[in-house]
Amino acid sequence: MKIKKETVSNTKFNKLKPLFWDYEIESVKKHLDSAFVISRILELADPDQFEIYRNALSDEKIKEFIKSEKAKKLLSKKSLNFWQIYYGIKKT
Repeated sequence: MKIKKETVSNTKFNKLKPLFWDYEIESVKKHLDSAFVISRILELADPDQFEIYRNALSDEKIKEFIKSEKAKKLLSKKSLNFWQIYYGIKKT
């Protein structure tokens, strides 16, 4: 997992808890780069929550996910389209 140098405080990270109501937050923290966690963030996070997540994981890892086949399965078409435009990724 490629973690940015900036560490995210527990207080800030707790703002992501509502997105993972069905999981232990400590488990989510251990799997920040998993397709499931990335897709949940991209589908449900508000702008503040997304920034907190971006501070914990690299944009490259997020882009890698958006380009993957898993993104096509885990994201809605609308979300996938938005994130492709946001990151300047050509549609496949």
